[in-house]
Amino acid sequence: MRNNFTRGLILGGIIGATVSMAVGPEMNARTRKRWIKNGRYLLRRSGTIVNDIVDMFR
Repeated sequence: MRNNFTRGLILGGIIGATVSMAVGPEMNARTRKRWIKNGRYLLRRSGTIVNDIVDMFR
């Protein structure tokens, strides 16, 4: 259970910060599309990365 809580906490913080920056009026459409593409890539990789980080602190 602790793994899932930590993963959710980290991902929630990253997603919240990203959404708040993406909603800003100074972001153009090209940059927004690039962020979405990179965000999808990050979500695919984040499961293993977060698990590795949690295992290091055990």
